[in-house]
Amino acid sequence: MTLSAQQANEALRDLVQTQHRASVQRGYESSAPHFILWGIIWILGYGGSDLLPAHAGLLWLVLDLTGFAGAFLIVRAARAGCTSAAYAGGRGVALRYAASAVAMAAFIAATYFVMRPREVAQFGAFPALIMAFIYVWAGIWRGRRWTIAGIALGALTLLAFGLLHEHFMLWMAGIGGGTLLLTGLWMRRP
Repeated sequence: MTLSAQQANEALRDLVQTQHRASVQRGYESSAPHFILWGIIWILGYGGSDLLPAHAGLLWLVLDLTGFAGAFLIVRAARAGCTSAAYAGGRGVALRYAASAVAMAAFIAATYFVMRPREVAQFGAFPALIMAFIYVWAGIWRGRRWTIAGIALGALTLLAFGLLHEHFMLWMAGIGGGTLLLTGLWMRRP
C-alpha cells in the first residue's frame, strides 16, 4: 500500500506534534521538583521574614544557598538517571544553572542598590515579580503551564502588594509559596 503525498504530510505533521507534546511534558516533569523545592523555600523565607523581620536577610541567605544546592542536586540526580541528550552537557548544565543563579542574585542586589526600597513589602515583591516574568517568558518557549504559573504568581503578588500591604510577607509565604508548590505538582501530571 502506498501513501499519497497528502497522507504522508499528515503523518509527518502528526509525528512532529507528538514529538513536541512529549518534549513539553518532559520539560514540565523536569521542572516540577524545582517548583516544589522553591515553593517550600518561599513558605519558610516569607513566613520567617514576617515572624523574625530582624533576621530576614540571614534567613534568606541560608534558604537561597540551600535552594541553589538543592536545585544542583536535582539536576545532578536527573542527569545520573537519564540518558537524554538534555543532560549530555554534564558539568556544563550545573555550571550554567549556577551562573544563572549568581546573575539573578546580582541583578536583584543591583536593583535594590539603585532603587533603594524602604518597605519590607517592596523587598519581598521584587524577586517574586522577577520570577513571575521569568515563568511567563519561559512559557512562551516551553509550554503554557509556565505562563499560567507566572501570570498567577505575578497577579497574586500585585494583589497582595496593593491590598494586603501589612500582611504581605505572610501572603507570599502561603500564596506565593503555595503557587509554586501547586505548580510543581501540576507539572508532574501528564
